[in-house]
Amino acid sequence: MDPFWAVLGSIAYLLVFFLRALRFKWLIHSRETLLSELFPIAVFYHLSLMVLPSKLGELTYPYFLSRRSGLSMTEGLASLIASRAYDFFIVLIIFLFAIIGFQDILQINLPLTIFLFILLILAILFAFSHMNTFLMWISSLIGKMGGWTKLKNSKTLHWVQRKIHDMAEDFYAIKARRTHFSVSLVSLGAWVMIFYAFYTFLRGFGIEVSLSKVVFGSTIAVIANALPISGLGNWGTLEAGWAAGFLIVGLPKEDAIATGFGVHILIFLVCGIMALICWVFFNLSRQKQKQ
Repeated sequence: MDPFWAVLGSIAYLLVFFLRALRFKWLIHSRETLLSELFPIAVFYHLSLMVLPSKLGELTYPYFLSRRSGLSMTEGLASLIASRAYDFFIVLIIFLFAIIGFQDILQINLPLTIFLFILLILAILFAFSHMNTFLMWISSLIGKMGGWTKLKNSKTLHWVQRKIHDMAEDFYAIKARRTHFSVSLVSLGAWVMIFYAFYTFLRGFGIEVSLSKVVFGSTIAVIANALPISGLGNWGTLEAGWAAGFLIVGLPKEDAIATGFGVHILIFLVCGIMALICWVFFNLSRQKQKQ
């Protein structure tokens, strides 16, 4: 591994943490939250995604946000779901352009593919913009179901109804902030840095491949990683998507498989080292506050 490319890729991934912390800052509505609070949360969240089974790592963000910043779990969940909606929106657009660039290799019906992608993007935008209305409807339906099933006094049912109602209000507050453009721009910047990190790590492994091929191949890995079939820390699922994507763009089978694991390990090391640094600084600051 070439140290120069490894350091360059690590810096790019550190920028991903910063940009996603900034995005969380713009999605949190109840109070102003410092980037110095959100940056370590973003780091711990990314590390959790790589060590916890299935999608349990996603729940660490609202947990850390609640413990570190004192915000409600529902606001944390709402800002997390919103951030993931932006991610999905950006990745789909990037993948659409990547497909257009490699249409000769894929041999697909391009007009139909573009039409289906546009429909999916519009569906995401519609669902996100009406999420508060949908959750309010769910909350109201749960309340009516309590009356139908003679569970009016059920504490669990009332708790669920209240939390869904609170999340609906959180989504409404996020939408009312009108930060769509800035959040979309930051999300795009984060994904550009992710793809650039992939590119630099591949160069570090001695793989000469164009940035456009890296975007196409790694986007398939990202989409595979998003499927609800991942195991411990997404190990295996990401590599399978990575190998499939880079085989399509012409990378040899051995290189496609090996670089998938190599890049994943490097990202894990970056997350682990940064999480350790954040943990040390957090404990030092807590000790100073006690003194």
